[in-house]
Amino acid sequence: MAKRKSPSDHDKLVVKAAESLNQNSDFKNIQADVKGYSTPSEINWKGDESGHIPDLKAVGTKTSKEFIFEVETDDSISDNHTEDQWRLFAAYAKQNNGVFYVIVPKGSKQKAESRLKDLELEGKVWAL
Repeated sequence: MAKRKSPSDHDKLVVKAAESLNQNSDFKNIQADVKGYSTPSEINWKGDESGHIPDLKAVGTKTSKEFIFEVETDDSISDNHTEDQWRLFAAYAKQNNGVFYVIVPKGSKQKAESRLKDLELEGKVWAL
């Protein structure tokens, strides 16, 4: 698992993202893996009990698409655990006509985009 320099930085970014989604009329049913929110359900590989809980999930109000959001701090982008999560969430989004987003702090967007490209995963990066 990623050893973050500051787990609180991660949680602060999750809260900031959840608040942004709540203020955006394009999203509903917002769940976040932090205190004060309903926790998203674990996403598992088909035929396997292993899985991960995404940091945030929401439903698009216009498209009813499911949005999966995973928050990373600069020091966790290149971690092996992060790769496992991204592969699962990107595959889940693709199989379910959803959208996978990686949320990173400002200044880490290019690093996250490069990592997605290197891993050949479909996803978008949102810098907060």
